[in-house]
Formats: sequence, C-alpha cells, structure tokens
Amino acid sequence: MNRRLVVGTMVMAAAMLAGQAASAEVAVPAPLHAIYSHVKLVSFNVRNDTKEPIKVKAGDTEVTLQPGKLVPMKLEVGVKIVAEETTPSFAAGAVLSVVSTDLSDATLALK
Repeated sequence: MNRRLVVGTMVMAAAMLAGQAASAEVAVPAPLHAIYSHVKLVSFNVRNDTKEPIKVKAGDTEVTLQPGKLVPMKLEVGVKIVAEETTPSFAAGAVLSVVSTDLSDATLALK
C-alpha cells in the first residue's frame, strides 16, 4: 500500500512538471515569435503607361519608372507604392497600389 502511494505521488509530480513545461512554451514573449514569423514577398512587374517618368516610393526604396518600361519588383505584402512627385497623371503622395498576393506574377500598369 505504501509503495502504491509513492509511485502515485511520483506519477503526479511528473504530470505536474510536464504541465508546467507545456504552459511555459505558451508564455514565450511576442517579439520572439516575430523573429520566426515568415514575411510574405510578392513578385510582380510595374509598367509606366504614361508619357512622363513617374517617381515612386515602394517601402523604403525610390524608383523612377520610365515611360513604357517594365520594372520587376519583389515587395512584402502590405507595402504601399506611392507617387513621390506630381505628374500629369498622379498627385504627389497618391497611393498607387498596396502590395497583396493578388499581384503575384502580374503586371501593374500605371495609366
């Protein structure tokens, strides 16, 4: 009888320790999860169909799109493509597009 009590206590202690280890995994701070999160990049092309060069900012990168030229881009989902200067077609600061998975392998034509 005494032996069963000892074995039962050991099993209970092991279960409690296992439960604490499992709950400790859940308590990992959010910034640590951000390190391991996967950033979704989208590859697409941008084409300037106007007659004037268009200077755009895509994330932290500035690009001048020459008329009729196809420019390949690879950006994170959610990045905004913004007109940097006023042209006959676009006002400075205008959001031309927001990168989404719908742009994957497509061509964004600016008219």
